[in-house]
Parts: sequence; C-alpha cells; structure tokens
Amino acid sequence: MKDTLKIGLTGGIASGKSTVCDLFSQLSVEIIDADTISHYLTKSDGLAFQEILDHFGDRILGSDGELDRQQLRSIIFNDVAEKQALENIIHPKVLDKINKNISDSTAPYLIIAVPLMIETGMNLLMDRVLLIDCSIETQIKRLIERDKCTKQQAESIIENQASLESKRAICDDVILNEEDTSFDQLKTEVIRLHSFYSDLEIKRLHKLP
Repeated sequence: MKDTLKIGLTGGIASGKSTVCDLFSQLSVEIIDADTISHYLTKSDGLAFQEILDHFGDRILGSDGELDRQQLRSIIFNDVAEKQALENIIHPKVLDKINKNISDSTAPYLIIAVPLMIETGMNLLMDRVLLIDCSIETQIKRLIERDKCTKQQAESIIENQASLESKRAICDDVILNEEDTSFDQLKTEVIRLHSFYSDLEIKRLHKLP
C-alpha cells in the first residue's frame, strides 16, 4: 500500500461525519468514503450485487431491479447471522477498493471515512484516527429528526454500533459536534486539522522530527 498519510475518519451514526468530510473536501482534501464505495458495489452492476442476491434471494429486490435497501436493512437488523453474512460479502470488497484508491492517489494526505472503523478493524490501517464525537442524546435527537424514527428505534440502532467509549479509545484527534456546535466552529476545527495534517505529511516526507 502507498505510504500516503492516511487519516481514518469515523464516528457514531448522526454524529456529523458527512458534514466534516464536506468541509475537508472544500479544502481540496481527497476523501475516500467507505459508504459511497459500498453503495456502488451493491448496485445491480456492482461486484457484490450477485453474491448478495444469491444469498438473500429475490425478496431483497425492488421493482427497479436494484436492491431494496430498506428491506435488506430490516432483515439484517433482526438477524445477527444474516448481518454477518452481508458484511462478509461487502467488507472485503470495500477494503480492496479503498486500498486501490489509496494506491492510485497522489494527494498529500487522505481522509478515509469509515463509519464501522472499529467493527471492521480498519483503524489498524490508518496513521491517525479522527473521531467526530457527540453525546448519545444528540445522536438520538438527530436520528429522530433525520430518519423520522422513534426514540426506541434510534436507541436500538445506536446500541448495534461500537460504543462511544471504544471509539474514543482508538482516536488520535477529535472534533466535537454537539447540538450547540455551530457550523463555523466545525469549519474552524477542520481548518486547524487540515493545517496539522499537512504539516505532518511534510515532516514525514522529509523525515523531520
């Protein structure tokens, strides 16, 4: 794998990862997004589509011939074995694509956004891990507003992810994005980290302390 500075960006659901990625992107930072890769891999012409169809059957097909993602989520949410089966199909292919994108990149440093960083062990591939952090209460509120789900559903989704404590234990850098965090505050933090990461890469290239 190419020795580019790799910043793994992660955080719980509804923590604001996409917003932070957009802010880095506005600074011309190259973003590799695991969710985007996963989405393309599972489209009807994607590498994972037929394997998923072979396992789950036509019940997960929509009328357009694409995956009915809501139906698939419903299946794996209620069945740990089926969730594991889907992850075994998708995760290796996502990792392969991420590694290829890293090798093809000429960027000074990369932001690699992986929501399931701990769950997939991908933190071990990163030079640093950036956590977008917020309280569970903030996550629940945002989930209810964003996905129009109940509080119980929001809590269940969060409980199925790695805990905030485990995420905090493996991170090197943190951006706090609570309910009262302003967009300008987020932008200031991203600019600060962009400068820090750029300096880190220069030091790496020139082997400076």
